[in-house]
Amino acid sequence: MVLEFPNSHNDWKLDAVGLLAVIGETTTETCVEPMTASYLCLLSRLIPAPQALIRPNRRLALSGVNATVTSINHGIVRTQLSYTANQLCPIANLSPFSVRVLSITYRNDASRNKSSVVRAKDIERGPPLPLSRRTTFKDVKAVIIRNYVYAQPVMVAKNISPHNILSVASCLLTIGLLVWAIIIGDGPATLAIILLAITTTLFCAASLWRLPQTTVSSSATVPDGDVIIQTREGAFLIIKCNEDVSRRLYFGTDDVFQLVTTGFSSCIGFGTVIFMVAVILMGNSTWTMQAALAATYLLLNAVYWFVAVMPSSTHWEFPAFQIDDITPPDFKNAHLYDETRNYAPSFINSLWLAILESKKVGWVRKSGALPEGDEWDRWLELAKRNALDNNRQWDAVKAREDITNASRLDAGETVDFTRSRL
Repeated sequence: MVLEFPNSHNDWKLDAVGLLAVIGETTTETCVEPMTASYLCLLSRLIPAPQALIRPNRRLALSGVNATVTSINHGIVRTQLSYTANQLCPIANLSPFSVRVLSITYRNDASRNKSSVVRAKDIERGPPLPLSRRTTFKDVKAVIIRNYVYAQPVMVAKNISPHNILSVASCLLTIGLLVWAIIIGDGPATLAIILLAITTTLFCAASLWRLPQTTVSSSATVPDGDVIIQTREGAFLIIKCNEDVSRRLYFGTDDVFQLVTTGFSSCIGFGTVIFMVAVILMGNSTWTMQAALAATYLLLNAVYWFVAVMPSSTHWEFPAFQIDDITPPDFKNAHLYDETRNYAPSFINSLWLAILESKKVGWVRKSGALPEGDEWDRWLELAKRNALDNNRQWDAVKAREDITNASRLDAGETVDFTRSRL
């Protein structure tokens, strides 16, 4: 039996090249938010699976991820982590049973604290020289800056980001394909490229968005609003921040401002029609242009997939916030096997470290981190006492086992103390 293949390139059929234009929808969906947050998305160009940008209604809010977000001081609990907060500190980067502690403050707070230190040093030097009673422009400027209320979004797209670079590069690639189609006189391919490029512009215009600007007083004194985030894998992310930061990032709404409102339905409807026409025209182009378009979409799918898996720090910036990793050294290896204590990482140990850092246990019950029961109540009481005493050597896992064994003995059960701990 002999396998037969087409003898010339004209015998190969590429009528299904239009399918390549609609493949890669999942990748494009992942790229929608960072891609449509910049005005460069309006560049007419080819993109894989532009139908992923089609939405039945205007975007009202950004989608979050599943996680338990609890306010330590106020007991507020949410079952979803907002999109912006997840981009700021992605919980997908947390290993199971790991514990991290971050400090998030406003950038102007840091500069204000430095000014306070300078003023304190000036006081230590002694009383200043008598000042004139004349009010200068410098004095007025200092008062304005000290009480300045500024407005800016929580998160903005970087000017030089992978998606912006990709938008410009794919636009140039589209222009090159269009010129090639015109040179060889391929009418269907020329119209298909033009219509596909227009489709991208219409769909991106309908999806263009930005976060609303909120005002922040540079002189306001706000109480602490520490937050604990628990993932489904048993990891804990502890955020040290004030109440205003926690409200903006974790307990506020992820509302977005849609830049195109009146013509939203027209952009989606008209773009859908010309997209279908463009796919039909692609199937009627010459073999040369079909091969060129097929190679282009294969390349674009690969590049968009690569951009989709890049870390969020390459796409977004948070100009209002200063983020510092203040994880204690003895927390950093909570997700690794502890040879000194001879036990594997566990949820109980990670929970204990979170309690040790927060010095409170009320949030544990409110978040549903532990089941109800007398044994767990006794363990929580022990954890609270050891946390307040800053007893970092307390063995939370062993304490839990001792409480369980004591309860079983009280119930008349036989306990095997030689079994290994889980």
